[in-house]
Amino acid sequence: MTAAVCAGVDPELWFPETGDSRPARICQGCPVRQQCEEYAAALEGDCGLPYRHGVWGGLSAKERAQEREQVRSLKDDRDATVVRLAERGLGPKEIAEHLGVTTRTVHRVKQRAA
Repeated sequence: MTAAVCAGVDPELWFPETGDSRPARICQGCPVRQQCEEYAAALEGDCGLPYRHGVWGGLSAKERAQEREQVRSLKDDRDATVVRLAERGLGPKEIAEHLGVTTRTVHRVKQRAA
């Protein structure tokens, strides 16, 4: 966090009124922006929008919630495809190669679906 561009910036800036673009501009060129986004994701977990606060990695609480939903939707689609391909008789290795995932992921998805 000491390498972040925001180190030393007024903390109140990270809880802006709607429409304030200053935090996103500050984060734009930050060398640790990705780590900041990952930290926020780990910190917030699966909590809903009402429990997300502030700007992390240049994203508002609403933007982070939307991004999380998009990722969840992609994973749900992938998992449904794994199940569908397994039902058609494809093996874990074939499914993994087709979807660009590991065989471990295929096994995990199949276990959850069982």
